[in-house]
Amino acid sequence: MARDYLITVPLDDEKIKKLEEAGFGDQITEVGGRKVIQVTLPQRNQRKFGKAFPKATLNDQTGEVDGFPEDAANLLLDVVIENKTVEVMHLFLLKAFKPLAGKELRRAIH
Repeated sequence: MARDYLITVPLDDEKIKKLEEAGFGDQITEVGGRKVIQVTLPQRNQRKFGKAFPKATLNDQTGEVDGFPEDAANLLLDVVIENKTVEVMHLFLLKAFKPLAGKELRRAIH
């Protein structure tokens, strides 16, 4: 069954301040004794997400993404603040997933 998952981004005091300044104070929740913000990973973006982050796993029991890299979480948080919405998965994947990075450009031979 296809479903949406949540990416839980842990927050420190600096990140909380940035989110509150951007108007996301009400989106900050506490999970397991730490402050987090949760971003939805829609079903339509899951295939590209899996290619971009092969070590991250979609946990069907909790509905969350496990093993999401910290540097990617920081980029995701920046995209959320920049776009002033938590519905940014498509934009985040455009920035994070570069399938041709480091590959030589193809050249047409005529």
